[in-house]
Amino acid sequence: MKAILTAAALAATAVASQAASVSYSFSNLLQTTEISQTGTLGLFDSGLGTLTGALLTVNGEAVMEFTGYNKASQSQTARLTSSVELSWSSSLAALSSLLTDTINLSATSGPQTYAVGETKSFGPLTDTGSYSKNLSAILASLQAPGGGTFGVSCNSLSGLAVQGGGGNIDTTQATQAACGANIAYTYDEAPPPAVPEPGSLALMGLALAGLAVSRRRKA
Repeated sequence: MKAILTAAALAATAVASQAASVSYSFSNLLQTTEISQTGTLGLFDSGLGTLTGALLTVNGEAVMEFTGYNKASQSQTARLTSSVELSWSSSLAALSSLLTDTINLSATSGPQTYAVGETKSFGPLTDTGSYSKNLSAILASLQAPGGGTFGVSCNSLSGLAVQGGGGNIDTTQATQAACGANIAYTYDEAPPPAVPEPGSLALMGLALAGLAVSRRRKA
């Protein structure tokens, strides 16, 4: 009889946890460089269950326009390359120390031959990039009861390089950039309060009835 009661109790209370996921993201608008942009992401709500993993992906975009002018008294061949470097940080110290990589965006004119006094224009040319970081080592810093938020920031350094031309190519540049980020959490859901299934209730009822009969026989 004890075995029947034990089996019934286990059937009523055993609830397996299930894997789940939740994510947060932001995306900023293009601004003229140099930029200093910040966005907000969500902390994991520890009340949802046990956090098992976190993956952060940061992304950037740049739109570049530039010109080259040949000021020499003879034709010149040169290649112009516009570039934007995006670096990252966070209001969470544990996360900021992991954001050591940069996103390097660029656009090039390719080799171009400039006649005397000629100006050539290029763009708008767009480049995008991203990278991801596994944050399993800092899960404790990414969660709080009820959740919350933290900031992720990016800053730009832009430039224009000239190869060839003998120092005779004057340039202009107009660049815009933007950044965004996404964080994805995986977790094991907290089990809901156990509710006995009909079969379990019937089994428990049978066990209790048998126990009552046994007691009456002993009496």
